[in-house]
Amino acid sequence: MLNNNIYNCQKVISAKVDFCDSKNNITLLIDAGCENCTSSCIMSAASKKITLHSDKKYNKGDTVSLIINEKYMLKLSILLYGLPLVIMFAVSLIIDTIFHKDTLTAISAALSLIISWIILKYISKNINKSPVRILK
Repeated sequence: MLNNNIYNCQKVISAKVDFCDSKNNITLLIDAGCENCTSSCIMSAASKKITLHSDKKYNKGDTVSLIINEKYMLKLSILLYGLPLVIMFAVSLIIDTIFHKDTLTAISAALSLIISWIILKYISKNINKSPVRILK
């Protein structure tokens, strides 16, 4: 039987503290990819900034290690990118079945895609759980 390792579905990356406010909300600058990783992913591209809450006070320039939960990140990606596409195809199928007009089907598909992206953009801002956390 295989033992579960807590780091199986997580990547560790390094980041530098760019800013820390009085409420311990820290802005981190991620300029390197995952440690010991050869695969390409979103974190291995250009520098990115991320803001997290921390229990510990950090100073500008401190280096911290972050853990990215890949399973949770995959679920968020499917929700934020897959769901609008599924809604678009469903609306297209329904409109095409009812009205049999290609122009109306295309317009309704585009509108449903835009509306679902706007709704999910609002929802994604209100998601409290982050796939990234500071390694203690």
